[in-house]
Amino acid sequence: MCSEGPTLDELDEDPYPIYARLRSEAPVSWVPSLNAWLVTRWHDVRQVANLPESFTTANSKAPLADYCGPQNILTLEGDRHAAVRESVDDCFSWTRASAAVAHTRAIAADQLRTLAGRDEADLMGEYFEPVTVAALGRFMGLEGIAPTTLAHWSKALTDALHNPEQDSGRAQAGRAAVADIDQVVGARLKELAARPDDSVLSRLLRSGCPQGTSREPEAVLSTLKMMLSAFREPSWLAGNTLYALMSRADQLAALRQDPQVLGAAVHEGVRWGAPVGVIGRLAVKDVALNGVEIPAGATVLSAIASANRDETVFPAGEEFDLRRPPAPCLTLGYGRHACLAADLVPKIVEAALATLLHDGPAELRMTDDVRPRGWKFRKLESLRVGWH
Repeated sequence: MCSEGPTLDELDEDPYPIYARLRSEAPVSWVPSLNAWLVTRWHDVRQVANLPESFTTANSKAPLADYCGPQNILTLEGDRHAAVRESVDDCFSWTRASAAVAHTRAIAADQLRTLAGRDEADLMGEYFEPVTVAALGRFMGLEGIAPTTLAHWSKALTDALHNPEQDSGRAQAGRAAVADIDQVVGARLKELAARPDDSVLSRLLRSGCPQGTSREPEAVLSTLKMMLSAFREPSWLAGNTLYALMSRADQLAALRQDPQVLGAAVHEGVRWGAPVGVIGRLAVKDVALNGVEIPAGATVLSAIASANRDETVFPAGEEFDLRRPPAPCLTLGYGRHACLAADLVPKIVEAALATLLHDGPAELRMTDDVRPRGWKFRKLESLRVGWH
């Protein structure tokens, strides 16, 4: 690629044409605006995710370690990571994720009733976010905390973690959210230390400890802050998926005709509309990737959004097609750091969409000319729809 590379504004506007060019011309390339190596092909992205001896998440200088704490599960490696993950893996099992569908649909039905009597709404702020955040809060054992508070914490952390302009307001809001979480959730952890239950929060507190003992609250809060930062991501996935369906009349018509294909539509939305576009790693040593030498200590950004559209793996990958044969994508991670909620997130998104499309207005139409934006986080800021 040319030496100056894409700018942040170009990536934010629409990274996909840039990714397509890089996959063809320079699949592993230095991007000055990112101060990082950008990896764009499917097989290279998987390699970065699956070689801990070469690429690690343990980076004390990364914003995630700064705001969430260095003991969060994503920045742990080796035995410490395995112990924490093993302690909570069964909390996120397919069976428990499936059980979350019923309470998500109940939450969604309640939220739909708040829109009764109206003929338009912003589905991002008035439906998808409140529904998915409340569903995640209940699943995690945080139902005593208002979903609006959870969403506020999530936004403040997300903005602070992705702050390339070094905006001081974002940084301050992130610090304030961290302080609130420490106080509010810290008190809940003290209760659980005395009276454990079967919640994810309680499991995190006891992970890797002898019976009757618990971990230090700071270690649990570190992982919980990382999880909270992602609480709005299912709403972004739901919005991106519905946007894709509404942008192609044949796709929405196929779904209306056969609601059973909603699962396939969400699976395709996970691939096509990945809400998290890149994941970061640190090169542990000098390493060659696809013929390119990456020096030790360099930041490596794996563009999972690009890998998900790699034409060698997904023919016509730029197109959303709910009839696409099922195939694994990288949106929810790969290897040792695959997302704990890889089963849960699609189930929550599917339940929110199913309730909207089955129990909501019969005809939805977009009233604003909008589309998802962003490269690190790709989402709709709003999705205003009207109905008859």
